[in-house]
Amino acid sequence: MSIRLTGGTARSRVLREKVVDGVRPTSARVREAFFAIVGHNLEGVRFLDAFGGAGLMGLEAWSRGAEVTVVEKRRVAVASIRRRGAEVDADWTVLQGDVLRVQLEPFDGVFVDPPYAMGADPLEVLAPLAKHWLVLEASADIVIPPAAGKLSLDRVRRYGGSQLAIYRAS
Repeated sequence: MSIRLTGGTARSRVLREKVVDGVRPTSARVREAFFAIVGHNLEGVRFLDAFGGAGLMGLEAWSRGAEVTVVEKRRVAVASIRRRGAEVDADWTVLQGDVLRVQLEPFDGVFVDPPYAMGADPLEVLAPLAKHWLVLEASADIVIPPAAGKLSLDRVRRYGGSQLAIYRAS
């Protein structure tokens, strides 16, 4: 399965690197919706793709001008993310480790897409890293908390079996 980037300087580029078994890539529909909500021009924005998986959200943000850090726990997935980034000459940071334990500086925006079995639990740890907004991608059957740390729930959008919960700083 090939994946096509949806926007920015790498728009329409097809990524040939295979997705690692056990990784659920964010669909093109959800990626497009996400950037329609947070903005298509992320020039100068520090962006964290937590639970990197396939690294697609990080690549989409990089393509739109963001300074991107991707954190992924599984070594095989990290190698795949790095190869996917090399396909488009991405200038980004990819770290291997547990995003819930890695020491990170705050980011302007944080995208959180944990394994669906984790639900919204990672919000408590990751919300303090978000200066302006945090977006949680979760299974459509997860109950979305009304707040994440100091961030307030702005809106929830459903896309098939997924939902995006957008939290913003007051």
